[in-house]
Amino acid sequence: MKRNFLRTVLCALLMLTLMAAPILPESSAQAASTMKIMKVNVQGGRLREGPSSEYEVITTLGRGEKVFYSGKTSKAFCLVCTADGEVGYIYREFLSSYGTVRTSQVYYTVSKGVKMYKKPSTKASYTKLKSKQFVIVYKKAGNWAYVKTLDGKGGYIPLSSLEKA
Repeated sequence: MKRNFLRTVLCALLMLTLMAAPILPESSAQAASTMKIMKVNVQGGRLREGPSSEYEVITTLGRGEKVFYSGKTSKAFCLVCTADGEVGYIYREFLSSYGTVRTSQVYYTVSKGVKMYKKPSTKASYTKLKSKQFVIVYKKAGNWAYVKTLDGKGGYIPLSSLEKA
């Protein structure tokens, strides 16, 4: 429980550092307000506690998984955050560019079992998301947000179930 909370806090701090860039020329300021999403291009890519193969493995990532890239690179390793809030280093050759998202769009679920509905109604069918799972908000309407998870699943979540990352 404490480890999951720590991971979430570390990932949030990682994202905040990206947003807290000093005043820069227009193009650099724009880059600071966006975050890169990278795709893992190998099966079993190891996410490590530090920037070398000597560090402990936190978890392994599957081919096609998406991660937030901090922009920080150390030697041949990149600092990333998974959709579940795990922060660590992965060998940069295991990643390829997937896209970018505005940091203002990144939120996470506030509790376990948050329901993502097919329509903006609690009577619609739904799937449950994990606690502290990151989502990208594309549209807000009333008390609802249309979101997508990093694995591409989309739906509606009540705004009260989301918190800004």
